Amino acid sequence: MLYKNLKWISVVVFILFFSIMGCSSSASKSIENTIESYYKTHLPGLKEKTQFFAQKEFEGGTLVLTEKYRGDGHAFTELFLLGDDKKILKVAHGGTPLSMCFTVNVIEYGGCKILFGNFNDSKWLVEPDKKVAVNIQSILVKFKNGEQYEEKVGKGYIVYSKELSDVEVVELYDDKGKLQSDLNDLQRYGNVFDETSFVDVEQLP
Repeated sequence: MLYKNLKWISVVVFILFFSIMGCSSSASKSIENTIESYYKTHLPGLKEKTQFFAQKEFEGGTLVLTEKYRGDGHAFTELFLLGDDKKILKVAHGGTPLSMCFTVNVIEYGGCKILFGNFNDSKWLVEPDKKVAVNIQSILVKFKNGEQYEEKVGKGYIVYSKELSDVEVVELYDDKGKLQSDLNDLQRYGNVFDETSFVDVEQLP
């Protein structure tokens, strides 16, 4: 009897797990379709594949970080803010890393500070003037108000504070906990934070 009960519970858990996974996959696909529709409407000439770097829930909606190459030598990312109905409300543009392996784009919005950016798989060392490979698997962000966030990452990141506060630390690590890069690398170029802001999608041409 106990075996049958355990078997039944296992089946229920199995079904619930795959139901949740299916819903999550469906929601992500819906978001991707919405963003692809945005590009087709607002930037119809772009033919390159859309890169999806990161996604995070935010105040009942969703933040999504993407890039679609313009073909003119200029590269930048888009951070979309979607409402709970998965419709795009706002979009912001951010810089992409060149010689270094990451950027820190910053938005002040809704009483908090949003950081976002994508990664390179290498960085340039000023001394001894060479390029070295990096393997970015996690990010650590500390704000001066004491807020601290450590997360696994893929091709990009989105981190936000609960209130407005200056950024104190941004560190990137590999899967063994070895530091790959931090704000000191960006300071060598004299440009650490790239300030940007959201624009209402309805106001775009």
